[in-house]
Amino acid sequence: MEKILSINGKTIFDIDTTILIPSNYNYTKDTIELLNQGCTVIYKVSNFNIRDIPQDILNFFDCEYLLSKTTFTKEDEYKIIIISSIFSTKKIIAFMNMFTYVSKEFQNKIIEFLRRQNKRIINYTSETEETLLLPFLIIIYNNEIVIEGETKIVLKEETLIKKLGFNLPFIVELSSGLKYYNVVSKLFFDNESLVEELWK
Repeated sequence: MEKILSINGKTIFDIDTTILIPSNYNYTKDTIELLNQGCTVIYKVSNFNIRDIPQDILNFFDCEYLLSKTTFTKEDEYKIIIISSIFSTKKIIAFMNMFTYVSKEFQNKIIEFLRRQNKRIINYTSETEETLLLPFLIIIYNNEIVIEGETKIVLKEETLIKKLGFNLPFIVELSSGLKYYNVVSKLFFDNESLVEELWK
């Protein structure tokens, strides 16, 4: 794979990437390095103004209801920050623990939108459920890369992942248990495929 940038010793390839980090990880250095390399970085303290977002864009993200609100929930604020930040001319958009606060449907809409714009996505998160959103995964522990590769391959390293203090995504954990009892023959990474397999 082609390398697109390096962040404090971490090579980022030209593929949408999740960087799974412990909850106490300080990604300030990475944020500065990403900004220095011309990336758009979206983080919790970004400024936002709902009035800066065109109506058709709010409609696309099913967020037009926000225009009529006078006070915002935390989820509302994160949605507005994300939507108002993704209209960047820069190729790489990095999210710093932002997806955790919005719904799965909203996450998928953001990813779909950015892919249509030919943007490359980097998602820093401490939530393993989010690893299923993107095809490449880097796991960080003690500021070092412990394992990296295609998400579906890395998530098969159950023993290592749990040793590092992470859980598997729910659907992977469930299918792992079912595989142990010979109910299914492989791991599954989405609900629909597992349900389909169980109904055969």
